[in-house]
Amino acid sequence: MSPEQKKNILDQAIDLLTDRDEKAAAAAKAEAEAKAKAEAEAKAAAEAKAKAEAMANEAYQKAKADEAEKKRKEAEAAMANEAYQKAQAEAKAKAAADAILTTHTVVAGETLSGIALKYYKSSTRESWMKIYEANKAVIGDNPGMIKAGQELKIPKA
Repeated sequence: MSPEQKKNILDQAIDLLTDRDEKAAAAAKAEAEAKAKAEAEAKAAAEAKAKAEAMANEAYQKAKADEAEKKRKEAEAAMANEAYQKAQAEAKAKAAADAILTTHTVVAGETLSGIALKYYKSSTRESWMKIYEANKAVIGDNPGMIKAGQELKIPKA
């Protein structure tokens, strides 16, 4: 073998070894790049998952707050309605009390016209009918049938 052939063989071996090292380096670099890319994708996926969870939690908290606000408003409305009903009842009771002049306990022999004469200074049908209408529940259907001991409300004239 001539020195030139030896050199060519030696160059070829060096080229092969150099190519092998370069290929190994390129493969290692490609592997490192693939690993970095996979890590970046995993990190992006984790961030996306965390963001989605945060958004879901925020939506849940908002829905919970909205429901609490709705319940608070319903409670306020119920309290306002209750206060209104109480005020109405008090107004009715006051109006009823203001409409009553006094009460009268019937004694034996009394009539509605006699009672009307005592309180209204008049025994007309209009006068005693006021007393009868105010006391229908106590007297019953017949205004001529009052009984001793009945307590009658005498409305204001």
